[in-house]
Amino acid sequence: MDNFDGPLDLLWDLIKRAKIDITEITISHVTEQYLEYLKLMETLNVRIATDFIRMASELLFYKSCALLPTAHIEDEYFVPPLPPELVQKLLEFKKFQRASRQLLEEFESSAMKYARENRLDDIIEIDEFGEVSLFDLLKAFAEIMESQKAVDETEIIFDEILVSDRIEYIKNLLHARDVIHFNELFPAKPSRMEVVVSFMAILELAKTKIVKLLQHAIFGTIRIAKNIAAH
Repeated sequence: MDNFDGPLDLLWDLIKRAKIDITEITISHVTEQYLEYLKLMETLNVRIATDFIRMASELLFYKSCALLPTAHIEDEYFVPPLPPELVQKLLEFKKFQRASRQLLEEFESSAMKYARENRLDDIIEIDEFGEVSLFDLLKAFAEIMESQKAVDETEIIFDEILVSDRIEYIKNLLHARDVIHFNELFPAKPSRMEVVVSFMAILELAKTKIVKLLQHAIFGTIRIAKNIAAH
């Protein structure tokens, strides 16, 4: 899973998902998607870093400036692109990120090659899926809360749910089989606490590379797979 190291990482992911060239995508589209991401984080009570909030302010400023009437632009249907300075920042960031990931991939290649040779059946199934971004994961959790109408904790009595307990629960599921479906983690009507704690548990498992989060296509069903390279 792609953990966003900062606002530029998130912006690049949003542009990539839109499948539009960075020089052609509009400031309006990027701003709306960025704010939607922050809203999803807020829904799940995830603390939003200051850098992300600052970038949201910058995007809103750029969007406001773009909406101001400009004398030399006569086309009423003109849609302002991303500001050149922001495009340059993104391109420089991506160049640095690509170099860093290449070094990491070279370091891990031997372990992955060994895993493929020894767990071929599992790899054939998993390789059909792409890795999940943090945006996808947030969206999936938000949909669980909305579509299944998470139970209000004020209406029920429940035991405290610990992130560590949820991590062990997921590990036990993966001990029995290498891949589980995202929806298997929840009862028919999960409480808000169950959803949030499960979210934090999956983040921790992905961060420590114990699991990989996989998806057949954008907005497709998320699968949680045992990270063979870590075992």
